[in-house]
Amino acid sequence: MKKTILFALSLFLWSCSGETETGDSSSTSISVTSAEVQTRNLSETFSVSSEVVAYRRSYIASRISGLVEEVRYEEGQSINRGEILAQMDVRQQQIDLRRANAALEEAHDVYERNQTLIESNAISRAEYLSSRRALEQAQSDVDQLELQIEFGTVRAPINGVVTARLVEPGNNVSVNERMFTVTDMDLLVVRPGVSEMNVSGLAEGQSVEVKLDVYPEHIFNGSIRRVFPSSDAQTGLFTVEVEIMQDEGQPVIRPGFLARTQFSVDPREDIPTVPTEALIEREGETYLFVLNEEKDSVSLVPVSTGISRDGFVEIRDGVQPGDVVAASNIESLDDGSEVRVVGTFRRYGFSN
Repeated sequence: MKKTILFALSLFLWSCSGETETGDSSSTSISVTSAEVQTRNLSETFSVSSEVVAYRRSYIASRISGLVEEVRYEEGQSINRGEILAQMDVRQQQIDLRRANAALEEAHDVYERNQTLIESNAISRAEYLSSRRALEQAQSDVDQLELQIEFGTVRAPINGVVTARLVEPGNNVSVNERMFTVTDMDLLVVRPGVSEMNVSGLAEGQSVEVKLDVYPEHIFNGSIRRVFPSSDAQTGLFTVEVEIMQDEGQPVIRPGFLARTQFSVDPREDIPTVPTEALIEREGETYLFVLNEEKDSVSLVPVSTGISRDGFVEIRDGVQPGDVVAASNIESLDDGSEVRVVGTFRRYGFSN
């Protein structure tokens, strides 16, 4: 009986000892959150607002004064170069032209007669030269009236869409009075102003993203057509002209829409990154704690870093995309430390 009690007591003490050792082993694991080495876009970007405008827009003004007799197009209609927009009343010019043609014919007859007489010295050279000048003046009067009659037909100088019609039949217009606006809708651009600190990172042909307030969920592709060589005298900003690509199937873009153009001045796309919280410095070197395949221990790995933006750091060497690192409690870790992953690192308020 005594032996049985002693055996049971020793078995109980051994059992307690085993539980204590197991508990101590568990207590040595350090809780961490994990983060995967992922490729991200750490390009430095900035956005500028501006209005969408047509690259080619023609303001058509009257080249003679007079009465508008006919208007053939209105806003929204397409027109080809050379087609007639309006017709002016040129009946008075036509009457004057007939009179000028008669005077020209008479001046021509006088000149030919004097040309014959000068050869026989029947008239003075002064008379001959006077008749030649009269002929030239009569020809000039005819040319001027023919040009005025031609100007009475108002034609479109470019292919496009009529975006403004400012006259109606029966209106009297004066010389240089604006009558129509024709806009080429095939090439739409934005011309935002950019500061001198950012313009040096922009170049012709560089791709940009354009968002329109009217289509907040859609991103349009754009390309820098040109960077103006000097700054605006009033704002001190450099104008950057960006062409908006108009692809089939995308929403319709119209001049006057407000656009927000996003420029990239330091392109850094698809580079390996980790959260800044995952890095640790020891003795002047930068390290990451990389988890093993079982994710129950870590290895201290030296790394080379690059730029840091939006809470993430570029990793140039030492780890590869897909590797998993510890991103919390790293001050408590050492090479070979046992860990227990309690979650995935999350950051809020920064770019993904």
